[in-house]
Amino acid sequence: MTIKQTGVAGAGAMGAGIAQVFAQSGLTVVLYDLNSPQLDKAKADIEKNLAGAVAKGKLSEADKTATLGRITYTTDVNTLVGDLIVEAIVEKLDVKRELFAK
Repeated sequence: MTIKQTGVAGAGAMGAGIAQVFAQSGLTVVLYDLNSPQLDKAKADIEKNLAGAVAKGKLSEADKTATLGRITYTTDVNTLVGDLIVEAIVEKLDVKRELFAK
């Protein structure tokens, strides 16, 4: 099985980090969270991490731009699609059950 598109449910520190690693690896990513402010924070954190890598010479500006271009942010669970979906939401069983039911 070839994985080209991934989805990550949960835009906290772990979910954002997973999305960043997937995108840096060349995969397209849909990063989902219920809360727009959390998605905004995740986006800012990913941009900051990548900018730091560029500043240290570990990543080119072109690779940073390409990585950012591979990530889509959404609050619509129906757009959470991919060959692989990773669940990284809050550790509350009722919240996880609700996500999996959707």
